[in-house]
Amino acid sequence: MTEEQIKDIIPEAYEQIEKQYKSGHFVLTGFEDLDDMMYEFRGGVVTIAGRPAMGKTSFMYSIIQNLIEKKKKILLFSLQYAKTQAVQRMLCINAEIDSQRIRSGNMQASDWEKLADSIGKMTEWELYINDDSLVSLEEIDAAVKKHKPDFVCIDYLQLLDTKSKKDRNFQIEDIMKSLSKIAKDNGVIIFMLSQLTRAPEMRADNRPLLSDLRGSSSIEALSDVVMFIYRSEYYGNSEDSVSEKGETEIIVAKNMFGVVGTVRLIFNIACCKFSPKVRTPYVF
Repeated sequence: MTEEQIKDIIPEAYEQIEKQYKSGHFVLTGFEDLDDMMYEFRGGVVTIAGRPAMGKTSFMYSIIQNLIEKKKKILLFSLQYAKTQAVQRMLCINAEIDSQRIRSGNMQASDWEKLADSIGKMTEWELYINDDSLVSLEEIDAAVKKHKPDFVCIDYLQLLDTKSKKDRNFQIEDIMKSLSKIAKDNGVIIFMLSQLTRAPEMRADNRPLLSDLRGSSSIEALSDVVMFIYRSEYYGNSEDSVSEKGETEIIVAKNMFGVVGTVRLIFNIACCKFSPKVRTPYVF
């Protein structure tokens, strides 16, 4: 790559501004309040982190559904679940069916109708799923080049293996560098789930901090955006009494392309779906 003078770069930068103006609202997650915190970027890593049972995978799958509705192409690496399990969870989200009824086989007549309708819609999705638990970074790169997706989703970081004999912290640093390079070289956005340490459980305020990212400080350093999922009702905090059931904080703790802050969504645990929180109109 050679150096370019600014006068030669300005036309391309202006073209991107014009393109964004014509295309309207920038879509990163499909949750408007969350997307309002972002500015468009052409490629990078978005880390979504949380403690177990916070709903990380459900949040990612809800984002996938939002992006599919915006005609985006998605490539999902499901290291945690088999592809059939992943699709079943997406069917629950899309059809808004209680996942427990699917798991127990106690389906109702209305469930079958909603399921059939969702299957008809989802067969048209441009979603490609790889559930190889031993997928390599080279294979991820090759799949991105093959399918040319708009977004890549990885569930989750700590399950990726470099086959290296390095200390795990250095392995994760290598993984982060590779994913960042894949994202920027291919102009895609990579959503990556990540675990947290137990530190939030040790604090009076259980909300996660950047220092809680599990494995390596490189997760914070090399992520373009870091989001945390926090549900106060999970911890039985007193604030639950004034919070709507399922209310979830999406805490944007690092944002290279906008501002940091918190957006509140509603998590329907039964069907594993995240939805925008309905705003209560002000009555004069």
